[in-house]
Amino acid sequence: MTFIKGIVRFAGLIWPEKCLTCPESSVVRFPGRMCPDCVKSVKKIQVNTCSVCGVGLEFEYEIETGDKYRCGDCRLNPPPFEEAMFALRYDGSVRSLVHSLKYNSERSVAPVLAQLGEDRLVPFISRWPEAVVIPVPLARSKLFSRGYNPSYLLARSLCEKSGAKVTEGALRRTRPTKPQFNLNRKERLKNVRGAFAVHNPSAIKGKTVIVFDDIYTTGATVIECCKVINREKPEKVFVVTLCRA
Repeated sequence: MTFIKGIVRFAGLIWPEKCLTCPESSVVRFPGRMCPDCVKSVKKIQVNTCSVCGVGLEFEYEIETGDKYRCGDCRLNPPPFEEAMFALRYDGSVRSLVHSLKYNSERSVAPVLAQLGEDRLVPFISRWPEAVVIPVPLARSKLFSRGYNPSYLLARSLCEKSGAKVTEGALRRTRPTKPQFNLNRKERLKNVRGAFAVHNPSAIKGKTVIVFDDIYTTGATVIECCKVINREKPEKVFVVTLCRA
């Protein structure tokens, strides 16, 4: 094994691997397959956020007391989940990697993205080792054309390090939906309304459920998923996404 690793390292000196987000750079940080400049451009989620929806706050508050601060929206209209956790800002090199994963069929990018977010997401998921982790499902037509579900690949990489189990098939899309990126919040909520259904209630009832998605923008998709899941009376429902826009 040591001999093989030596060959791989020697080959890397002769034919250096290109950075995933700026191919003109061949100085790649092992094992992330990203050059130092692109690694520096990764923006982590700030510490001072709403304890429920995770939105960034414009002020700092004391967290050592054990008190949790909820933003105004969560106080007035509590979301259908206990807490949401994110790792990265959807910007810079992260945005490029997510785009490659979702639209350029570069599924090998998933472990790299998971690695960038694992320091924040793995400890969170590890708090519930018996949790049912449900990736947001794709419409069947999109799954067939893409060949994989990006949210599933990301969830699987993170759950391998947290001990939780990814559950496929518990939640399904009932119909295709329009792409969300050009829609406002009201349009997004309408677009996904009624688009999901629980396929396996026994996998959810009485369990702690973690709904996993790649990007949280307005929260319309995961909110709709959580509403449907809550009808099956889980113990608790949490949301985890790699990025927050």
